[in-house]
Amino acid sequence: MRTKNITGKNKKYKWKFFLLGLIPLAILIRRLMALSPDFTEYIYSRGVYKYVMQPVSLLTGLFPFSVAEFVLIFLVVYTPVRLIYITIKAIRSRKWSILLQFTANVVLVGSLWFFIQVMVWNINYERLPFSEIAKIDIQESSVDDLEALCRYLVDKTNELREQVEEDEHGIMTVKGGYKSILKRAQAGFDSLEAKYPFLGGKYGPPKPVLLSRLMSHSNIIGIYSCLSGEANIDVDIPIVAIASTTLHEMAHQRGFAREDEANYISYIACMAHPDADFKYSGCVMALQYSMNALYSENPDRYFAVSKNYGPGYLRDLEAERAYWKQFQGITKKVADKMNDTYLKLNGETDGVRSYGRMVDLLLAEFKEFNQ
Repeated sequence: MRTKNITGKNKKYKWKFFLLGLIPLAILIRRLMALSPDFTEYIYSRGVYKYVMQPVSLLTGLFPFSVAEFVLIFLVVYTPVRLIYITIKAIRSRKWSILLQFTANVVLVGSLWFFIQVMVWNINYERLPFSEIAKIDIQESSVDDLEALCRYLVDKTNELREQVEEDEHGIMTVKGGYKSILKRAQAGFDSLEAKYPFLGGKYGPPKPVLLSRLMSHSNIIGIYSCLSGEANIDVDIPIVAIASTTLHEMAHQRGFAREDEANYISYIACMAHPDADFKYSGCVMALQYSMNALYSENPDRYFAVSKNYGPGYLRDLEAERAYWKQFQGITKKVADKMNDTYLKLNGETDGVRSYGRMVDLLLAEFKEFNQ
């Protein structure tokens, strides 16, 4: 009788291990979707993903805090506490099946999480390139082209810097702080919708991360939660970067998974925004990526162009450098490695370096308007 009860209990959790099969199933579905980017673009990214995630995002958007962050905090606290409790209970009772049941529950949650994440997000990595759906002609560019782009962005950055407010230290500031930026962010995508209808739609508002200061230690300044449809922003970072970071995460909300494309979408959404602080933030981001590319190609040209930085932008740049100098420890290295691995697993074979590819889109746009 006792043996029969144990067997019955085992059957209650052993089936959970079979859910590990969801992982290869999800990988197989994604690979099949990769065989037809057109199908993925028009049926999944603009269809299934949009109609599933828009309502989810709007629902979580009713909460003034990040639902994903609170769930994460709960799991980080609950999981080790629960594991310690289960371990002590197993040792005292000498019923090791208790640990097996706990493991089965972890397998259940992990397998479902992986499967759902692939179904509602990772497939977006297989959609058509943004350059193709936006009809942007990307061609090979010379160092001369890159330098010309950088000089244009320097001039534009200096011009926009004159239109934003400063604090008592001469650093860019925004009246109302990050709350004002998050509240006004949607206007950038509203302005783009006429030209790029696939960037339209209503989603939940961007959310400030409660543990933003802790997040800065990882050097990750924004995270899109694909299960809750929330754009989560590190609001502790210098104010100059908050607008471009916000629109970057909002680009993810719209199903654009690739980091380089989300950067470019953030830039054009910032430049389409009616307010100068957004334009300046987007222009600064584009300038920094372009100048990094120029430095890699020709450091002498980089330093020649950088001599044209205006005094206002130089103050903002120095403030950014001073801020990030605080967060260059082991946490950053671990986070960089994790982020790099995640990107590679999702097809961005250059890992973190793939962020630089947005410069090709900037160059294509620049040459189109300067022919």
